[in-house]
Amino acid sequence: MHIEPTTIVAELVLARPGLARVFEQLGLDYCCGGKRSLETACKRKGLDVTSAIQLLEAGMIDAPADETDWTRASVDELVDHIVTHHHDHLREELPRVAAMSVRVAERHGSDDERLVMLAETFLTFREEMELHMAAEEHVLFPACRTLEESGGFARLPFPTIAMPIAQMEHQHEDAGGALEQLRDLTDGFDLDRARCNTHRALLDSLAAIERDLHEHVHQENNILFPRALELEASARVSAGA
Repeated sequence: MHIEPTTIVAELVLARPGLARVFEQLGLDYCCGGKRSLETACKRKGLDVTSAIQLLEAGMIDAPADETDWTRASVDELVDHIVTHHHDHLREELPRVAAMSVRVAERHGSDDERLVMLAETFLTFREEMELHMAAEEHVLFPACRTLEESGGFARLPFPTIAMPIAQMEHQHEDAGGALEQLRDLTDGFDLDRARCNTHRALLDSLAAIERDLHEHVHQENNILFPRALELEASARVSAGA
């Protein structure tokens, strides 16, 4: 695969899932911002696109051969993976990390007010993510499954699947914004700035949540949602033929 400055970011990760690691290293958004060209994404981060391409090309050589290609999975398989691998994991992590953020704020917030802001930001992020995942699992994901089972001809509880998809994508952008705030408040989850072992564990957990959410949102925004839209559109074309 040849990489150009005009190559769309999401297309790279769709073709070679292992490149997600390189995008994480570069700090480039391949999930919510996946529809941008590589050149545009680099400009937004102040990165040299030629250097980024060199790193990505090297990453294609080093990428693991056993990466799962979710573009080849059925909607049913992909939804099951998102729920069991991402949602269930987040449901376990969010309360644990929220409790740590509060403890760190209580112990060290008087010395660094950013730790109080960090806890407040994460508590809001937790609440919004739990509501978001519930909405996906009870409304959008069943609709996606039904579209696949019916070949796109299912009667849905809304005029078009595009409506809940647009709402979920907007919430993904909000979640991405919260992660950026968390990254800024922690100087990039810098472990060297940890004030205690709990703070260190918090920073490590936040970095892990960020990595997982990027992969999670990529699989929804760039694989699942386009598949559902395509199923619905194809059925409408057939019905009108």
